[in-house]
Amino acid sequence: MASNVSSSSGPAYYTDVTLQNNSNVNLSFSSKKEWYGSEQPQKDIEANSSASFLSLADTDAGSSKAGVVYAVTGDIKWVVAWSNMKGESNKVYIDITDTDVDWHTVELFLDNSTFDPSAVSKLGYTATAMIHPDSPTPLLIAKLESI
Repeated sequence: MASNVSSSSGPAYYTDVTLQNNSNVNLSFSSKKEWYGSEQPQKDIEANSSASFLSLADTDAGSSKAGVVYAVTGDIKWVVAWSNMKGESNKVYIDITDTDVDWHTVELFLDNSTFDPSAVSKLGYTATAMIHPDSPTPLLIAKLESI
């Protein structure tokens, strides 16, 4: 009987995160949450440019699970969270919000997400994302665009 989990789904080594700012505004780093692992996201992402960084896995847990928030304009925030957990399919969660980011709620949505969640369009922006579903070193690409 075949397993539902690919043998390449762990342990995680890192998540290769690329954030593409395809909007007409500069983004500024607001906050991050590290459940497993560590990363140093770029502080600012200029309009129509991108930033890349590695989210290194926690070596004891063999997992990378984290999230970042960038301020878009005013109270609008872009949320990107990912899960590259040992023995599980990789997942990504995205949101555009004008409320405070509750990391507990983000984690609940992330745990129930997929490797290619539906686009989020609100507050004048659209966010999309995709992560390789079963690589221990997946590429995650998240994009923010002006509507």
